[in-house]
Amino acid sequence: MKVLHILDELKFSGAEIMYVAAAEEFKQLGCKLYVVNTAVQFGEFAPEFEKAGYTVLHLPYKKGILNKLRFYKTIWKFIDSENIDVVHNHHLAMYAVLSAFTKIKKLKSVFTFHNVYPSKWYTHIYHIWKRRISRSLFDCKMHTISDSVYWHEKKFYNNESFLINNWYDSAHFSSGSLLEKIAIREEIGVPKDAFVIISIGGCSHIKQHHDIIAILPKLIATIPEIIYLHLGEGNTLCEEMNLAKELNIDGHIKFIGNKRNVRKYLVASDLYLMPSKFEGISLTTIEALACKIPSILYDVPGLRDFNIENECSILVKDEPNELMNAILILKNDIEKQDLIKSNGEELVKRKYYLQNNVKQIFDLYS
Repeated sequence: MKVLHILDELKFSGAEIMYVAAAEEFKQLGCKLYVVNTAVQFGEFAPEFEKAGYTVLHLPYKKGILNKLRFYKTIWKFIDSENIDVVHNHHLAMYAVLSAFTKIKKLKSVFTFHNVYPSKWYTHIYHIWKRRISRSLFDCKMHTISDSVYWHEKKFYNNESFLINNWYDSAHFSSGSLLEKIAIREEIGVPKDAFVIISIGGCSHIKQHHDIIAILPKLIATIPEIIYLHLGEGNTLCEEMNLAKELNIDGHIKFIGNKRNVRKYLVASDLYLMPSKFEGISLTTIEALACKIPSILYDVPGLRDFNIENECSILVKDEPNELMNAILILKNDIEKQDLIKSNGEELVKRKYYLQNNVKQIFDLYS
């Protein structure tokens, strides 16, 4: 079975990381894998797809009717030349057209909703119509990645979908020993006795890393040994670095950038923070729970999912002072830490397990 994935820029992001991690599992199920980078820039994560065994195509999806027609013409020819069986699209802008293509060619079609996509009031009916046409007329299977995304699609667009949760690399992410933690801290230049908080993700106004930086001066006053590990890059990275300088807290933040071995930095940490405005589901939160790192999250779509069944994290109002208070309380509450660590590890092993969820995706292709 030949499966073609359509993505935007191949970068360090949830979907890209997941499908690279799952490549061997898909190949064992009989898939030959292809991926298209549709952004103008060729993503820095593209080599990871190639290493994992994907055939990678860079085909920019540019603005303008003529550019879009050229794009669809090239995709059409590529599907024919490679005898593609399944088109798995992750690009919101083109799922209706690609669904029509696959219907004409009698191929399987899957579209994945990766987030709780809002729409303007004046385009809402259009988006409902587009989903219904793609699903009912063109036989595109709609896939949602989390409880939040599933119910968002159902509530706001009356869109029926297959809920198959995202997954993490269960062979890689697991808790570390105290000796490993000490060794990693020495390697990355963090004092053995520091209190380490960590965030992981692209820098944007949606991720709201500013909230963590803004409360650091008050945290330092109470916890002088605090260190913030900031993993990720993106549009607001310069703003965040400048804010740290303005607050004169450079010595308490390590801007580390994108790293492939995220687990190392999680194991070195004491608390994981995710102050996003919203998420589809947070892969790095899943990884943190798998590593048994106590987590504090904003109580927003895609993050509150982790506490649906049990208390697997501390959920707080989307407000910096609430985040700061939760950090100060949880730091000294070892019993609460142990509870959410145990619940979180159990949750991700059951609900976000790679082999189980990849098999469900494969079944959509059948």
